[in-house]
Amino acid sequence: MAFHSFSIQFRACVRAALSLTVLVAAATALMVASDHGDAPVGLVGPRVDANISDLHAFVVGSNLVLAVSTNTGIPPSATSYVFPTDVTFEIHIDNDMAVSSSDPNGDGGTIMVPDRIQEDVTFRIGFNDDGSVKLQRLGKNGQGAADAGVVNFFAGLRDDPFIRGPRQGRNVGSIVLEVPLASVLAKQSTLLVWATTKVDDFDGPMQEITGRSLKSMFPENALYNTMHPRHHQRRMGKTPDLMIYNTALPAAFPNGRALTDDVVDLVGDNRVLANDAPFPSTNDKPFLSTFPYLAIPH
Repeated sequence: MAFHSFSIQFRACVRAALSLTVLVAAATALMVASDHGDAPVGLVGPRVDANISDLHAFVVGSNLVLAVSTNTGIPPSATSYVFPTDVTFEIHIDNDMAVSSSDPNGDGGTIMVPDRIQEDVTFRIGFNDDGSVKLQRLGKNGQGAADAGVVNFFAGLRDDPFIRGPRQGRNVGSIVLEVPLASVLAKQSTLLVWATTKVDDFDGPMQEITGRSLKSMFPENALYNTMHPRHHQRRMGKTPDLMIYNTALPAAFPNGRALTDDVVDLVGDNRVLANDAPFPSTNDKPFLSTFPYLAIPH
């Protein structure tokens, strides 16, 4: 592994229906959004440390970079970060789903058979009590690979890459993987990418999902976080919460997501735009040209 940095750290999976309390909590939290406002909710309140606030996917040279931002509640005074040991973070890839270039919903394309979405590749990340990292690569049917195939890995404190006024000067817990692009491609250049978290003591397969930015954190999309993406369209009547990324083209939202993409302006949802002062169009700290690419923390 070429890069070793282990500077180690809305919603519980609802069984039948979301309680009114959870829905109110989501509505209150949405104004801090990218996906920033939908931390899983447990018996003792929101687990912000299990919240996925952002997902980025872009190609550098011959490698695919996958970056997950977590925990927007880190105090500005923090100089390091310890990831929770009871949370499993996963980045999933479906590498053979047919995707049409038709894009009526601004999702980067149209998934042709959404109820057949599956994880062809999964990177599973966990953290031990001593701060060491558990990194595993899974294939179809959850079969483990002997080697995760990760060229570079980082887990630690970084500047929040979400280009939004309220997040200026704030840090997140970042997980960044760099893998050979060829190792995750099948017979096409287009990938479906999404990330999930699961807290050990909560029921259900996951409690948080992030795919396309500015989607699952809104109250009307709360149920996204309670079910696998293959069920989103059939059960919710909504396009799946997934990132569509044709890796043959430059990453530019909604095709993948580059670090420099200002999704607040690109999506243009007034609920987020109204609370974007001082309305930045670039990140408050410069992104790096080398791994882990995210800006250094404040």
